[in-house]
Amino acid sequence: MLETKRLILRPWQVEDAQSCYKYAKNPNIGPKAGWPVHESVENSREIIRTVLSAPNTFAVVLKETMEP
Repeated sequence: MLETKRLILRPWQVEDAQSCYKYAKNPNIGPKAGWPVHESVENSREIIRTVLSAPNTFAVVLKETMEP
């Protein structure tokens, strides 16, 4: 984990699925990053479990909201 005044860099957690989905459902974000649009919170949860759990894959969390 890495921490600055405003941000925390930490591994993704399954509990981050709602926040992940909020961005990953946007068709202007995922495809430009090379991955398909997430279709549900459960889809995001599964991506966190299978892809974002890889070593050296981190969520950037804004301390103000504590959400990635």
